[in-house]
Amino acid sequence: MTSDFDSSSESDSSLEEKWRLDLIDYFTSYLPVVDGGPFGACFVDELSANSQTDYSDLFVVVDFIVRNGASEDALGSETFRAVEAAIDGCEELVGEGDVDRVGEIVKESGRQGAHPSAVVGDEEARIYYILEDLNPEWGEPYFESIGDGAIKVVLSDVFGNNGEESHGDRVRDTFLTFAPNEKFTLFTFEGGSGTSFRAIHADETVVISASSHEGGDPFAISDDSYQEVEALKGTNALYISSLENAGVDGDPELGVYPFPHAGNVYVIENDPDAMDQTLFIAWYWDFSEMWGEASSVSSRQGSVDLHGDFVARNLENTVFVELPLDYEFADTSHATPIAAARAVELLSGHPGATAQELKQLVLAETDLLTITVGDTYYDESRGSPTDPDAYISYSEEMTVNVLALP
Repeated sequence: MTSDFDSSSESDSSLEEKWRLDLIDYFTSYLPVVDGGPFGACFVDELSANSQTDYSDLFVVVDFIVRNGASEDALGSETFRAVEAAIDGCEELVGEGDVDRVGEIVKESGRQGAHPSAVVGDEEARIYYILEDLNPEWGEPYFESIGDGAIKVVLSDVFGNNGEESHGDRVRDTFLTFAPNEKFTLFTFEGGSGTSFRAIHADETVVISASSHEGGDPFAISDDSYQEVEALKGTNALYISSLENAGVDGDPELGVYPFPHAGNVYVIENDPDAMDQTLFIAWYWDFSEMWGEASSVSSRQGSVDLHGDFVARNLENTVFVELPLDYEFADTSHATPIAAARAVELLSGHPGATAQELKQLVLAETDLLTITVGDTYYDESRGSPTDPDAYISYSEEMTVNVLALP
């Protein structure tokens, strides 16, 4: 697959206008005032001008404001003054009955009884988020940056305390094992993929390695899932998202499957703009060398929860990443940072690539192969979740995108 990385000023202008309109719609949907459209358009334009920020980079600020209001403590003096100036510049567009509602956007800084806010991350690198109401009893929020290369990678996960290793520690180490030396800076946060979305304020293309996803009921899509996807679209980030591993509750005969990891993947499936910057990740092994035979459908075996036909519907946006046969961790969580490491290598060779173009570069590295994909599902009539006999295995042949080891 090939991509043309030459972008004209006209297309850039058109894209910024799209960001502008999306931002106005988003802002006014959270502020249902009379004639909210004119006020919303004025506010977004004034905020962009006063903060000297492109519309494409303004989403995180506007999203924070509509959710939390604006305070000097949370936004910093410069951004807070830009918000105040934007409201002052648009006040004549506010109806008499809506003055109080609009005024609620700007909150008093240092609210009495509230815990302090904190900036988590690296403001200079523009990879950070603002944590409101930081309770001192929680301790310091986790953040670490590793390396000083030009390519920025964001990984949010669950990290251990007091030296205790956890999922995030292992996933981070997988990325560091496979990533090219001296080409990246890895920013790690405590949290799920949504944390990565809201931490990105950078203009350049960023790689998100997402093996941890927040979510409640696995059979329900929450409003948060839609909000997370809007935040993703406000970034120039390639979202490399692990799908769940086999063994999650579900019954293929009844068509009952939980959503993969989090509902946001189902929102992305129906949002072409979000899909353009997303790759879903599964994993596979090729046993041919171990079995002393030529590589074949039977020797190439992958594993992922197929979620009914979700994977089949999204094969062109799903990559099965090969893991070394001797690798300790065989699951989608560790296939994902290996794919992210390959994305870093590709981006280093194409530094002008957008997130959408980087996705196509990764796909161009894949081979279209027919492999045997295994899945299991839990049958509660056979026993408890801890009973191995309660899990039923099945498999099917699928022609998929395979990202082989270099």
